[in-house]
Formats: sequence, structure tokens, C-alpha cells
Amino acid sequence: MRLSLKDIATACNGKIIGQKEDTYIDWVSIDSRAINPSTLFVPIAGERFDGHDYIKNAAQNGAVCALSEKEIDVNIPLIIVKSTRRALMDLAGYYRRLYDIKVVAITGSAGKTTTKDMIYHVLSRKFKTKKTIGNFNNDIGLPLSIFQLEPEDEVLVLEMGMNHAGEIHELSLTGAPDITVITHIGDAHIENFENRTGILHAKLEIVDGLAPDGVVILNGDDPLLTGEIATEKVKAFRVLYPSSKNIIEAEPMGLQKTHCHFNWKEQDIIITVPVPGAHMVMNAFLAVAVGVEMGISADEITLGFNDFAPPEGRLSVETANDMVIINDVYNANPAAMKEAIKVLHSPETAKHSRRVAILGDMNELGHVAKERHFEVGEFANKSGLDLLVAIGELSKHIYDGFNNPQKSLYFKTVGEFLSQLKEILRSGDIVLVKASRGMAFENIVDAILKE
Repeated sequence: MRLSLKDIATACNGKIIGQKEDTYIDWVSIDSRAINPSTLFVPIAGERFDGHDYIKNAAQNGAVCALSEKEIDVNIPLIIVKSTRRALMDLAGYYRRLYDIKVVAITGSAGKTTTKDMIYHVLSRKFKTKKTIGNFNNDIGLPLSIFQLEPEDEVLVLEMGMNHAGEIHELSLTGAPDITVITHIGDAHIENFENRTGILHAKLEIVDGLAPDGVVILNGDDPLLTGEIATEKVKAFRVLYPSSKNIIEAEPMGLQKTHCHFNWKEQDIIITVPVPGAHMVMNAFLAVAVGVEMGISADEITLGFNDFAPPEGRLSVETANDMVIINDVYNANPAAMKEAIKVLHSPETAKHSRRVAILGDMNELGHVAKERHFEVGEFANKSGLDLLVAIGELSKHIYDGFNNPQKSLYFKTVGEFLSQLKEILRSGDIVLVKASRGMAFENIVDAILKE
């Protein structure tokens, strides 16, 4: 990266104050402590702090310029903008268009990050590829991911998330994708929408910045993505629908792997998905479809999955003596919760003495929270769990839906459960641990492994 202050001001529609001759930036940071030489500091106003208060710290740490919504007495140039958050997006959009690269954008109610990583591993077999940092998928994280681009890069894989309508629209315009992927339409973030149809409309915004000759890849097993609303939205583009009709075989190989045979575009593609769960097969298939679209050979796609590992806390399997822990603590929504429970009942788990699910609150469900938690409890009971442990205020509805006091326990807090951990779990158990990120269920996994 090498941008002049004039470049930045033009991109952000800003005004330069205190410009020094020949000032260039080669990095962008929103953290005043993480400053490299020639860094542009972008202060972001949050709920508990205002980044403008740290502009002087950033200058002391080596920043050569800062965006700002107000004039501040500091010894580095400022570029005054109406909104630093908006300016960050505008600068990222400008920077992305400096590169003649292919951009693949992914969204969906579940599976975004895992699918993004799968796509990255497939495309990296042939192209110099960058991807979204972690799950930095909002109007701050996506620009920071774009700023990673270097002259030799050929492909950028971007994850796009949202809480409200209109957010993915802006991300798509900034990222300007060539290929878009939607994994699934579910209840995640439904608290800000009337129903799933509203979520569908918001997710479909991912095509708003799509190149005119772009490609849309949709989960062909999702009824909303194959329905009239989606069909109308994407009709201007070439649309592909990978579905279970194209899956010749999906055979579990132990708990941690699935052998998959896809027939796609008249090619037989055989891979090993190193993540448990039938839903991960479709995520992998979407990545395969992107690979084929980008000219990756069947053999290269197979190799791409050979060195793939699931992101931490997403159905990763850990062992402690004779106990197996399915660590899926990163996040949760009703569809993903049910799919994770199914993993407990795959044939490979039969050797374990008990199937135990430790489930916590699913956040951002708003007006359907009680109903969806209750449904998860009903599903867990019908699945034949040996023990359900529900933790959290909303999870009381999971416990109620399970409706079997002999095989279930309820705790209001993680701390209450941990105080009785030794009495609850046994050697030989296979244990699923899953909740929304805010529940901090990684503390439960850590405690089990320690014990």
C-alpha cells in the first residue's frame, strides 16, 4: 500500500489540514497502539470510547496522518471528514478498485466464516489469495481486510455480515465482488427484522455491488434462496444452485471427517471435509462450486481441502482422556444448534457411554427468542440425548422444550454449572458445547479439558 494524502482526501471527500510535503501512508489502523511506520490512523467512535481521544497517542506512536471529524491540535496532518466510519469504507472501496483482482463475497445466516475459509483454501491452490481477517465482516472489519491487498494478489475472499437492512448493500458496493455466495437463510439477527423474508432481502443485497458479468452461487437446498424473491433479485446475473441433487456420496469417516463425492459441471470431484456435520457438506460444496468457476481443477480442489482446518470453536473436536468434546462455542443460531446436535447422533458416536449437550443462549433472536429456544429443546429431546445441560436466561426455554427433568439440568449462569462440573460429566461422555459468543462458553471447554 502506498497512498498520498491527496489520494486519501479524494477518496474520502475530505479536507487536508497541516499537510507536509511528500507524505504517504502504507498502512491503516484503527488502534492507536498498533502503529507501523507511515500509518494512517482512523479513529472510530464506539459506545464506550471515542477514537478521536487517541489521535495524539497515535501520532506519538508513529502515525503520519489521521482522519478526523473535528480539528485537533496535533503535530501530524489531519484529513477532516464528516464520518470517519464512512470514510474508512470509501477509502477501502477506492483501494480495492486499484487492483485488477477477482473478489469472492460470502454471506448467510450460518456457515459464513467456515465457507470463506474453505473457499480460500481451494483458491489458494492456484492463485495468490487473501481473505477476510478472522470474522471481520462489518463496515470496520471489511475495509481492514481490503487494505491487506498487495500488488501480487490475484483473489480476495470477503465475508459480509449484517445486523440491519442496508449494511450488506454498503459492503457489497465497497468490495465490488465478481462472485457472490449465500450459504443459508435462517433466524440469525431476526430481532431487527419482522421475519426470515426480511433477512432474505438483506442477504440478497450482496449482489448490489456485483460486477455486471458476475456470478451468484446459492444454496440450492434452501427454499428461500430458490424462491421467487431471490430469483427476481438475481435475474440479471448468471446463477448457480449447488444442491443435494449433485451430491453422489457423503460418508462419515469417523467423527471428524466426511468423504464427499460431488458431480458438478460434468466433473466428478472427491474431497474429504475435515469437519463433522452434514451441514458442512453443503458449505464445502459451495466452496467447490467457487473453485470450479475460478478454473481450479478437481485435483487442486481435493488438495485444497486436505490442508483445511476448521476455525477454532467451530465444530472442532478435542479429547480429554476418555471424553470427547465437540467445541462449537463461537456462535449459535437455531439452525446451527440443531445441526450440531445431529453430530452427537452420528454412527461414530455410538461407542460413547452418554451423549451430552451443553447448550446456552442464542442471541439476537428478538421477538422469536422464546419460541426458537423451546424448539431447540424439543429437537434435542426427540434426538435422544442422554443429558441436556441448559445454561442462561433464554436457555430456560430450551430446558422447558426438552421436557424431561430426569435427563436435563438447568443453570442460570456458567459459574453455577462449573461449580458442579465434576459431578455432572463422566469419563466416556461425548459432549457438545454450543452457545452464542456472548455466553463465553469457551470457559466451559477450558474447564473440561483442565479437569
